[in-house]
Amino acid sequence: MSKGNGELTPLLAGIAGGITGAIEISCTYPTEYTKTVMQLYPEKNKMGAINVVKHTIGESGFFGLYRGYSALLLFSIPKNYVRFGAFQYAGANCFTKKGRMDNFCNGLIAGAMESTFVVTPQETIKTKLVHDKL
Repeated sequence: MSKGNGELTPLLAGIAGGITGAIEISCTYPTEYTKTVMQLYPEKNKMGAINVVKHTIGESGFFGLYRGYSALLLFSIPKNYVRFGAFQYAGANCFTKKGRMDNFCNGLIAGAMESTFVVTPQETIKTKLVHDKL
């Protein structure tokens, strides 16, 4: 699982990232939902974030703040898997020196992979789910 020198393999880093992503999105999704609703509906935007939350809870209960959550959870795991795994892969195969510039380039590669393969499709699906459920 690890390379014997304390570094994680890309696979293990990806798994750790996937678990982290699931926990992260579970905690932060209500704010993501509120932001998306306010972006989609000008009348909700005028209400302000606190009132959108109160209105949603009043109409649909607390779990109303989790509409569209399944899509983000479904994509959060691979998003973080790709980010952490690509970073480890790039560090082992592309920019192998442990300096700041190599670290930056490894992060750039990881972010590009994450954005291209996971985030763009995820945001499209999430927005459609939130829009269709209101």
